[in-house]
Amino acid sequence: MKKNKINFLRRTQLLQSATLICVILMIISLVRVSALLPGVSEEADKKKSQAKAKVYEKEYVRGSILDRNGNTIAFSQKPGGTRTYSHPYAFSNLVGYWSKIYGTYGVEKTMNDVLVHSDCGNGDQEKRGADVTLTIDAALQEQAYKDIKKYKGSVVVMNAKTGELLALASSPTFNVTEIEEKWKEINEKEGVFFSNAYQNPVAPGSVFKLVTSKEIIEAGIEKEEVEDTGSLKVNGQTIRNYGGKAYGSIAYREGFVKSSNVYFMNRALKLGGLRLYKTGRSFLLGEDISLDFATLHSNFDLKDYEDNIVATTAFGQGETLVTPLQMAMITQSIANDGEMLKPYLFKSVVNGKGKTTQEGKTEKLVKTMDVDTAEEIKEVMKEAGESYGLSEVGEQGYSIAAKTGTAERGDGTNNAWLVTFAPADDPQYIIVANRLKTTEIGKTLAPVVEDLYDTLFDHE
Repeated sequence: MKKNKINFLRRTQLLQSATLICVILMIISLVRVSALLPGVSEEADKKKSQAKAKVYEKEYVRGSILDRNGNTIAFSQKPGGTRTYSHPYAFSNLVGYWSKIYGTYGVEKTMNDVLVHSDCGNGDQEKRGADVTLTIDAALQEQAYKDIKKYKGSVVVMNAKTGELLALASSPTFNVTEIEEKWKEINEKEGVFFSNAYQNPVAPGSVFKLVTSKEIIEAGIEKEEVEDTGSLKVNGQTIRNYGGKAYGSIAYREGFVKSSNVYFMNRALKLGGLRLYKTGRSFLLGEDISLDFATLHSNFDLKDYEDNIVATTAFGQGETLVTPLQMAMITQSIANDGEMLKPYLFKSVVNGKGKTTQEGKTEKLVKTMDVDTAEEIKEVMKEAGESYGLSEVGEQGYSIAAKTGTAERGDGTNNAWLVTFAPADDPQYIIVANRLKTTEIGKTLAPVVEDLYDTLFDHE
């Protein structure tokens, strides 16, 4: 009896051990399978994609990258062959590069899967990757780059009605055709792989007054006057107008056109930090914005709504950091009666059979304000543009609506900004330009903006 009981216990233990082994084997099997399933293991997906790309690169001619008018920006002539770039400086930190040694960067990386492979059919037909067409106008991009290449900064040109990006120029940059032979030298140059147009949030200065303007108008206090003595003491800190100018008794319109820091600080403090925070968030400040080619980042932090932070934020200093592309989006929403559109870069993707497999489209992102508020800001921007002495542009002599900004960096230099739309009476285009680490002010960017508008309107 005792022997039978021992045998029973042994059989039970063996059965339990066998069951445990089976369970362990099942878990291992599931883990292995899950690693092969798309989306389950990102690392496995990445390795699988890279392996496929290596195979395709030996069989397929890499697809071309084109501008909106069909002009070639990047192309290859044979599988795994050298990549040729028609605008080696102007597009380098946007389109990027494809290299056997250093991999991919920019659009070449974002669209690598379609560029490297395409459904081309069977038979003797050449195996080609898909062609990617951008919304960018190559001639405008080249011109924008030439206008800014001597300094650190950027230019964004956007269609106000559609959200299409027509130019995203940045400086400094590099010669993409030298990426392999001069890799070390290129890497030693600060900021060349970082587009100042959409990857580098900086203090906006007075162009942020577009945001504070919405708060003032919606609160219905735009006609109230503020006594501007040239400075305002907040929490023991004396904060001045740029250049220390005093404007006397002023309401919203004059405060905007003269860019009075004192006026905007006074209004923000009257309405409170929470309201200013909500206004900033209505323009998606402080949020990550996913676009078809990048994710925009900004910083918008009013801490605990301390008066000095609220006051300085109201005129674009404080803790606020924003990219020119997001400032273009804010300006576009004003020009477009309060509807912010989602900027997009990819116009189309066409596979080896000539079939369009992807197409960009206009997409509403958020409603930032009502039509009446947008109209009020448009009118005061038009008045500001006239006060800056901006030239009329195009054969029709269109006027430019604008706002300047000069953000002090704390090291004796400024970030100079100019945000604009034109025609002022029927906005078609948005142009935002900035210059970083400069001793100049926003108004000095006027020739850059005027030059680009002339090109846009003269070629319509």
